[in-house]
Amino acid sequence: MKAEGLNMSGYWKSVLVVATIFSVLMCRKPYEPPAIKASSHILAIDGVIDIGANSSTQFVLTRSRSLLDSVTDLPELGAQVMIQSAAGANYPLIDTGANGIYVSDPLNLDPGQKYQLAVTTSEGSKYLSELVTPKISAPIDSVNWELVQDPSFGTQVVNVYVNSHDPTNSTKFYRWDYLETWEHLSTYETFWALGPGNLEYGLFPSQTTHTCWSTLLSTQIALGTTITLSSDVISQIKVATITKDDPKMDIGYSMLVRQYPLDQQAYTYWLNVQKNSQSLGGLFDLQPGQLPGNIHGVTNPKDPVVGYVSACSIGEKRIFISNNQLPGWQSNPSVNCPVKMAFPPDLNNIVYWNNPDTTLQLYYYSGGIMLITYKSCLNCTYQGGTLVKPDFWQ
Repeated sequence: MKAEGLNMSGYWKSVLVVATIFSVLMCRKPYEPPAIKASSHILAIDGVIDIGANSSTQFVLTRSRSLLDSVTDLPELGAQVMIQSAAGANYPLIDTGANGIYVSDPLNLDPGQKYQLAVTTSEGSKYLSELVTPKISAPIDSVNWELVQDPSFGTQVVNVYVNSHDPTNSTKFYRWDYLETWEHLSTYETFWALGPGNLEYGLFPSQTTHTCWSTLLSTQIALGTTITLSSDVISQIKVATITKDDPKMDIGYSMLVRQYPLDQQAYTYWLNVQKNSQSLGGLFDLQPGQLPGNIHGVTNPKDPVVGYVSACSIGEKRIFISNNQLPGWQSNPSVNCPVKMAFPPDLNNIVYWNNPDTTLQLYYYSGGIMLITYKSCLNCTYQGGTLVKPDFWQ
């Protein structure tokens, strides 16, 4: 009997432990910090008021992403964007591409005036930047590159550097970005196409969709200052690193480096952006901290907005890099481009072709032999870019 009592006591202790654990598990709730649960998307405004002769000003308006967002871009559409001078002149910017990129007509703004940016969203919220004094960019002296072995990447890289100086010693604070353009090809080149009613016709070499050019704006933030130097000279500031076998370098590549003179407040802002978002990808990505810019809400002064509006001329310098200058550099993209033999539905009328699979296209035709493959293998625009060769291309 004594042993039996001990066993019963152990049994009820076990039941009590299990019941306690079950109760704790049932009461547990996932913790969702307010910053993660919040669905607000802060307006972000990026651009400069370009005071260069006959220059168009461009601003990008978008919304910052939250941790729960699956989309990569949240453009702000349907806004009214205006450059305003201290003298009362207004210059509108239009979202011509319906993509959140607002562009002005070519302007000749007076560098002796102060300017600000006014934004009214489609929902009626108004934002206004502080009036800023324009700065004139010193010219970029040179942009050079070098091919080196980089231990941090474990491979070869191309490093791109900028050099500049201001003989008036008045710039002191600099920011750079760049536009990169590269040539790329479709997997195959075809000289055949299908017209109305699936009628085959030949193409001239200039009509093929084999060669494209793509252009992207850099996402990295490059800054420099000469405030601690006796002269306003920028020497070998690295603005970009390109790793070996990057597809952009397969044929020909061009980089347009752009230089922006800053005041100290603007430099501090961009330094904070660099620290907060460089590892996240850019101004419009997740923002771990509030960035003190010079744009403020008018409709609701407590409404947060990210951005700093400067006014300046922009220094530019372009370089070209050919794949021939990069021995051993060549990407090896994985592509699925099988070539299949096809037959016209009517052998007595072989200039017509029909296939229920609309992803396929005529690739080759001669002497009754007809080959087809996927459209994406014959048209380089499927990779992005345009068939129009840039005016500056070498």
